[in-house]
Amino acid sequence: MDLLQSFSVIQLANALALSSLLTILASGLALIFGLRDVMNFAHGALYMLGAYLGFAVAARFNFWVALAVVPILLAGLGVVFEYAVLRPLQKRAHMDVALITFGIALMLGHVVNTTWGTSPLSVAMPPALSGAVDLFGRPYPAYRLFLILVGFGTCALLAAWLKWTKSGMHVRAVSQLPMVARMMGVNTDRLSLFVVCLGTGFSGLAGVLAGPYLSVDPNMGANILISCLIVVVVGGLGSIGGAIVASVVYGFIQVIGSIVSPLMSVMTPYLLLFFVLLWRPQGFGKGRVA
Repeated sequence: MDLLQSFSVIQLANALALSSLLTILASGLALIFGLRDVMNFAHGALYMLGAYLGFAVAARFNFWVALAVVPILLAGLGVVFEYAVLRPLQKRAHMDVALITFGIALMLGHVVNTTWGTSPLSVAMPPALSGAVDLFGRPYPAYRLFLILVGFGTCALLAAWLKWTKSGMHVRAVSQLPMVARMMGVNTDRLSLFVVCLGTGFSGLAGVLAGPYLSVDPNMGANILISCLIVVVVGGLGSIGGAIVASVVYGFIQVIGSIVSPLMSVMTPYLLLFFVLLWRPQGFGKGRVA
């Protein structure tokens, strides 16, 4: 394989690494929207909180403990989010709930700034993944390959759960026809609690994974939230499969744009969003939680 081909493979892997992080976040956001019909603007702040908690737990123990513990902590925060915000406000207008989640994001940002400060922090890679592996004759960071496997593996398991399990079928049914699902005996309250906890847990998982890959800083939540919103809308609101496809497309745009033109990497996602909303408002996906 010549140098150009090797270079292409490296860039492909870089695009998949970024896409894998976005798929985890966008899938959690799409899950909550698909079932609760709420655009959670606190999702990026939860991701940021997960990254900072991952930093703290990894410093006290190690990265693997953080990877196991932080998503559980964020899922527990999802219980509070469900009972304190979503259920009391479920009859309010969508804009009201969206603004409240935005306010929660601001509060979480203040908590993070007060606790950890505003300077960027770095998370050390686990020793087992700190080296490089041979990728078609060129060295490539082992941690990025791990990120690709975990990201897409998690989303594959989520898709399999939604498609082939009874509870996943209930999630799809409630997202499409909630009243009919209740009449058929589906416990929508319990299902909603589980899905919200799963979505917030995904934000924690993405935050921990992002620590060694990106810098941990107070702006990371707002920056990636914009990317996630583009991915979720382009993929189709509430569509898990569409979010995965849109995440991969977004990752390729960012990596190719960084090589060809920085302006391209900034403008192209918004142009893609514009054309999708203009000609295919339903996005890439087939529908909610599909």
